Amino acid sequence: MARVPEILVIDQDPRGRYELKQLIRQAQLSLAGEAGFGTEGVSLASEVTPDVIFCGVSTPPDRSLRTIEALLDILPETPVIAYGQNTDVEAVRQTMLAGARDFLTIPATMDRLQESIRSVLESEEKKKLRLSGQTKAIGPKGLVITVFGAKGGVGKTTISTNLGVALASGLHQSVVVVDGDNSFGDVAATLELRGDRSIVDFVRDLDQLNRTNVTEYLQKHASGLWVLPAPRQGMLWRNVPPERFRAVIGLLARRFDIVLIDTAATLSDLSLAALDEANMVLWVTSTDFSSINNSLLGLEALQQMQFPEGRIRIVLNVTSSEDGVRPAKIEEVLKRKFFWAVPYDKQVRIGSQVGNPAVAAAPESPGSRSLMQLARAVTGAGGEDAGPPEPPKRGWSLRRKPKPATSSPVMEGGSTDAVAT
Repeated sequence: MARVPEILVIDQDPRGRYELKQLIRQAQLSLAGEAGFGTEGVSLASEVTPDVIFCGVSTPPDRSLRTIEALLDILPETPVIAYGQNTDVEAVRQTMLAGARDFLTIPATMDRLQESIRSVLESEEKKKLRLSGQTKAIGPKGLVITVFGAKGGVGKTTISTNLGVALASGLHQSVVVVDGDNSFGDVAATLELRGDRSIVDFVRDLDQLNRTNVTEYLQKHASGLWVLPAPRQGMLWRNVPPERFRAVIGLLARRFDIVLIDTAATLSDLSLAALDEANMVLWVTSTDFSSINNSLLGLEALQQMQFPEGRIRIVLNVTSSEDGVRPAKIEEVLKRKFFWAVPYDKQVRIGSQVGNPAVAAAPESPGSRSLMQLARAVTGAGGEDAGPPEPPKRGWSLRRKPKPATSSPVMEGGSTDAVAT
């Protein structure tokens, strides 16, 4: 479950506002407020800072266009979607020139509304990724995504493998998962892959490898996903120095659309190399206290190293139906909003245990749908399942637990746990 976007509606016509609000409610989106054109609407927008603004287009459209321009002056990173009954090409062109990112013809369907919101939010995320000075440019290479967790057992490998299968089979991308966990790497075992070669062999022969023969050192899953396994004997990792690990990532990024790196649960030299080479970091945490506390310490350590925070996306993975810290409290402690949240799903856990990822074995389960949508989100892919998944119908079940004796940034003041239902 990702955060539900907050929508602001600006229109001088109360009837137009009412019709759009009804559509927003049907789509189970959050209404941040409503106002008329001009100063009324612009001042409210500056107060509530919504995720998306819908602005009605009047006839004549002059005041609507001035309002759109004023909104973008104060909130340049907030996408504006114009809407109205006028489908005249010139009217639509004028709203786009004023800065609107899309035009919604009224009456509209709920699906069309959701598609428009997904599209503009995905476009804004990709724009930030391109323009942020903190973001590593993708350039002519494939997208490198490092999946990191500051504690074992948070589902890091499960997310890596399911995301890889979703990207390969669902979105038809060329994808390789690099098992960079130099403690207990088990990506190959999770996918029931068996072979003799590992990253150690890849590094040994690296100078003779190129885009055409790298797959000879990889294993291929039935989904089309490629895997570079970890060595079976942990001591062999000493033959993989960080600089050679970086070279491995660079070579694979010139061969595949997407390189997924599953790391160890520590900020080791190899993990830091994987983080540094990534265009995007999916930082996985669970609702478990120790996972949150380790994430806080790890993020603080990266800050001290001046790691570009713009690359980090926090992913909440609910690994158990048991009690844990409530999501809002985790965001407060980490001082970051969740980029994504994967609900608890027994099918996802079973899939990892039997070597058959849930996105392939049980694609309609809540966890599988969420992971498939995550695949679309990280690549900016379109389609009806693109964008944040809808929250569970019953939402997060909040149950109060007794306050523990030990005080901490997370648990202080008592904890309320979150269970995906």
